[in-house]
Amino acid sequence: MIGTFLQDRATAIAGRLGAAPHMIPITLTLDSDRSPKQTFHFGVVNDQLFGPLMSYASILNTFSSYERQYGASTFGVRGKVTVKNHDPITFDNLFSGDQPSLGAATYVVAPIVALMGNDYEKVDLEAVDLTITSTEQPKTATLERVWLDDPRPRAGRTVPLKVLLRTYRGDEVLRTLPIEIPANASGALSVLVSDGARLGQAELREARTPQQPRSVPQMIRTLNKARRNNTLYVKLLGSDAGAVVNGELLSSLPPSVLAVLEADRNGGNFNPLHSATLGEWELTIEHAVSGSRTLSITVSPN
Repeated sequence: MIGTFLQDRATAIAGRLGAAPHMIPITLTLDSDRSPKQTFHFGVVNDQLFGPLMSYASILNTFSSYERQYGASTFGVRGKVTVKNHDPITFDNLFSGDQPSLGAATYVVAPIVALMGNDYEKVDLEAVDLTITSTEQPKTATLERVWLDDPRPRAGRTVPLKVLLRTYRGDEVLRTLPIEIPANASGALSVLVSDGARLGQAELREARTPQQPRSVPQMIRTLNKARRNNTLYVKLLGSDAGAVVNGELLSSLPPSVLAVLEADRNGGNFNPLHSATLGEWELTIEHAVSGSRTLSITVSPN
């Protein structure tokens, strides 16, 4: 097996250097619709180069040994990486398509690469625990339409947002998400419903400069907030102006503050924002979803 070969090579290299390698235990439970549930145990060397490489090879080699390599299928990933003296990294995502095993393995290993290669402090990974559910059916859906039954919702009220999805087989799925209109909201607002990838691209274009973590705890919080394929993200947006200052998003700023920031661009990295986020929600579904819709609404005073 590729994972065993890499592990032997890493152990041999560490032995030649006179060091006994510390191993990171990996527990992988594979729950497939084509075979009984099985649990596998690996040990990968705690090394910045070999640790992530061996983890990726071991996970992918397990998929290739027990799952179909060609044709549409779906992999669900849940679990966590336990980090010494820090919060764990959690996994909860869905991958569907012709080669979901590659996406699932990369999804697990990417945070390990980021942590073990960080410039702030040495990180010790204590354990990796994963549960993979697999099915030989594609589970994908497209966002078709979003609407509110009340075209003029009142401020301070909770209103049901209707979301219509269409699955890969053409079936319609209707979901309802309650969203709360802030008490101080009024006038023209917009509701953005988007998959994680499109929302991330839109936010990156608006912020222009990506926010970089400045410590391991910030890095872990950022990794745990990563957008998922099986979730729709909902934002209620207003027209109040804001700014991104040194990578920090500041919305709904008074005109006087914006004027000071605009005049003092040499004091830091400043980019204007043309909308303010008044509320955020998430809608988790059973499919890997794609699509984005924007709904314009008019809010009546309470």
